[in-house]
Amino acid sequence: MELRTKEIIDAVLTFDEQYLKSRERVNKEFENSESELHHIFRKTMDGLLILVMENLFGKYDEPSEKFLYQLNLAISFVRTHFIINNLILDGDLIEAYTLIRKQLEKLTRLNELDNRPIEKLLNKTPNVINLFGEAGKELYSELSEVAHFGHSRVSEFKSFETKDGKRGPSLFPSYKKSAIICYDRSAYVALYFTSWLIDFVEENSSKYNREKDVHIFLMLEKMALDCSIIRTKEKE
Repeated sequence: MELRTKEIIDAVLTFDEQYLKSRERVNKEFENSESELHHIFRKTMDGLLILVMENLFGKYDEPSEKFLYQLNLAISFVRTHFIINNLILDGDLIEAYTLIRKQLEKLTRLNELDNRPIEKLLNKTPNVINLFGEAGKELYSELSEVAHFGHSRVSEFKSFETKDGKRGPSLFPSYKKSAIICYDRSAYVALYFTSWLIDFVEENSSKYNREKDVHIFLMLEKMALDCSIIRTKEKE
C-alpha cells in the first residue's frame, strides 16, 4: 500500500507538470495564430467590460428584486467571460463552449427581465430563440451539441496530432485552429451583453456618462466585423 501511495503521488505530480507545460504551449500558439486586430479586439473587449461593470459597484437603497437579479446575473456573466477566455487560451474548448452556452442563456434572461414581470420567468428556461431569432437558434444548437457531446465529431476537440500525422486522445490540451472560432462565439455573445450592460448602468447609475463607452463599443463592433466575429449576409 505504501508503494502504491508513492506511485499515485508521483503520477499526480508528473501530470500537473505536463499539464502546465501543455497549457503554456497552447496559450503561446493561440496568441501567435491570431491577427493583430483580433488581439486588439480581445483586450479591448475585456477592458470595456471591466470599466462599465465597475460603475455598478456601491451601495443601493432598497434595491428591487428585479435589479438584484439582473445585477447578479451581470456579475456572473463577466466572471464567466474571463473563465472562458482562460479555457480557450489553455486549449479546453469543450469546457469553453459549454460555458458560452450558459452565457447565451444568461443574456437571454437579462433581456427577458427587461420586458416581462419577474414572476413569469422564475423556474423557466430562458428562450434564446425569442431573443436572437434564427441566428440564436443556430448558435444555441452548435453550443448544445458540444456541451452534450451530441455528435462524435465533438471528440476532435480532445484529440491530438503527432508529427507523423497520427491522431489519438490525450489528457493534455493541444492547440487547434478552431480555438479562434471558439473565442469568436464567446465574443459574439459578449458584445450583445456589453450593449445591454451600458444601457443597464445608465438606467441605474446617475453619475454614469455612457458617451466614451459607446464610442469604444462602436470601435469594437467595427473590429468584430473586420475579424468576422460578426458576420453580415454579404460576408456569408
